[in-house]
Amino acid sequence: MRTSYRRTFPAVLALCAALGACASGGGGGGSARSSSGTLRGEELQTEAVTDLFSVIQRRRPQWLTNRAPATARGRQEIAVIIDGIRQQGTVEILRSMRATDVESVSYMNARDATTRYGTDMTAGAILVSTKR
Repeated sequence: MRTSYRRTFPAVLALCAALGACASGGGGGGSARSSSGTLRGEELQTEAVTDLFSVIQRRRPQWLTNRAPATARGRQEIAVIIDGIRQQGTVEILRSMRATDVESVSYMNARDATTRYGTDMTAGAILVSTKR
């Protein structure tokens, strides 16, 4: 049985358009490349609170939500990377950083963080760039 391209082409075109619409949906807390996934120095310094954790908690609370599944080793924590160096501990380390010392902070989802930094990034990462 022979399929007519004239009948299947519109269905394929509609499917491609639907997939494209789903893939392009932005949203806060995506990868570090999206504009809504980054807080710049100007935004950080307009807050009344002084520590970086509190600014993130007010402006991008979804970054602090751990979506990683629990494993046999326990629940993986969101990684904190400051100027390219992974920090030990949890996101609580951000409480010791002054927002005025930060150039930008962004969130990297688990898939992108794992690709860039290694396999133990199942909860994603918060990337901090300081004013050195």
